[in-house]
Amino acid sequence: MAELEPRSRRGHRLLQVLLLPLLLHFFQGINFCAGGSAQQSRFRPRTLRSTAAVQRAALPILGDTLQLLNGKTMSSYQVDGRRKFGNVWKTSVLFKKAVIITGAAELAEAMKQESRPNATKAFFPPHHQRLFGTESLLMQSGPPHRKLRRLVQAAMIPKAVSSYLESINEGVSELLAKCKSQNGPFSMVEMLRTAVVTTMLKILFGRQASASEIESLIEDVSTWSDGLLSAPLTFLPWSNAARAMRARARVAKIIRGWLQSCGDGDGTLLSRLVYTEDEDGARLTEEEIVDNVFTLVFAATDTTASSLSSSFLALSRHPDLQQQLREVCSEEDVETVDRNLDAFLSEVLRTSPPAPFAMRLVEEDLEVSKVPVPAGWLMVYGFAGTMLCDAERYPQPEEFLWNRTFSDGQGQSLDEAAFGGGPRMCPGRFLAAQVAKTVLREVLGPSGFRWELEPRQDLSQRYTPGLFPVDGLKVVLKK
Repeated sequence: MAELEPRSRRGHRLLQVLLLPLLLHFFQGINFCAGGSAQQSRFRPRTLRSTAAVQRAALPILGDTLQLLNGKTMSSYQVDGRRKFGNVWKTSVLFKKAVIITGAAELAEAMKQESRPNATKAFFPPHHQRLFGTESLLMQSGPPHRKLRRLVQAAMIPKAVSSYLESINEGVSELLAKCKSQNGPFSMVEMLRTAVVTTMLKILFGRQASASEIESLIEDVSTWSDGLLSAPLTFLPWSNAARAMRARARVAKIIRGWLQSCGDGDGTLLSRLVYTEDEDGARLTEEEIVDNVFTLVFAATDTTASSLSSSFLALSRHPDLQQQLREVCSEEDVETVDRNLDAFLSEVLRTSPPAPFAMRLVEEDLEVSKVPVPAGWLMVYGFAGTMLCDAERYPQPEEFLWNRTFSDGQGQSLDEAAFGGGPRMCPGRFLAAQVAKTVLREVLGPSGFRWELEPRQDLSQRYTPGLFPVDGLKVVLKK
């Protein structure tokens, strides 16, 4: 009997590993959120009230994994859950017991736990770990995370970002020229994705990269990005997951080749990653550089393109606001333009968050909003459920109020809206914000262009993994 129990547990884990990818693949297009069709309603769980938090009686084994990771329901799951269960509720995600946390105050309290040395650590599904790499800043926790973050962040601080302005301006100029050359309807999403990837590659490599290399990298980065929300069927060579891993290997090979010829002080992001030292004289290893290029540059392309796509959609739906921002972008006062674009982007990211949640694995028993969270559980930070619902922090949360103020009398910051908080706040936030603001300033400024939406298209948004309109946001330029 002593041998049977471990085998049983191993068999159960094997069943889980095999079951999850197949179910994720099968249910990829199904919306399980409350308010769906009559056919979907049979999946609606009953709720069990407790004194600490509502326990969601979800699907066996999988819990709420399918809703949380489904591109159609990532945000609506949190919104519906908050309305039904309150700001905090219990369920299970990825075969682990979990607590979903929404609400500005509750999230702030949860993020404070991350300052405790061993309270939480990063958590990602194994497929994401392989796509980003084990040395990625996203995967590290504790002292290794802090050491890696110090080195990586040196290449992403505002002073460093200012040195990338020439590459950013060049990439944006190419975007404007390409858009203006269109004679009929075109997908703004595809334009933005290509422009952002091209710009990021210019920042990373400088002008040494050839046009053919850039084109090849754009295709591989797109394939890699598609794998982030695909079922992890890497054992099937034709699956998106397997194609993403092959694309990653090709890109990593190119990065390693460029590392050999990278010069100190050439002004590129890659150079900064290679030559930056901490106070002890330590530098990033080759593997750390490769993995964090995927984290800082290629992952950022999708979120930046997502925020810009949502910006164009919002401007299309609010022509009065578009005209107001056009007048702002025509001013010569750079600070005024920046301040207004910051406010607009903050509201865009609040209403269309490109990263709707984050997960942490609890290492020590802790408590959030008087809810005990035992070691071994997951904490899921529900950013979408907070920003779309929290009327105390965001008055009239259902309205798009681009220059809103809050109960504390302050405006919302870009950090709060999209880049999380605490010690794991996104280090690439300054670069992403600079690229987004430059695009908007040039498009809405005197040398920009005007557009209108192509009729009869689906403007609903879906995570793929960034948030984009289903039909690609088709537009026609106004003459």
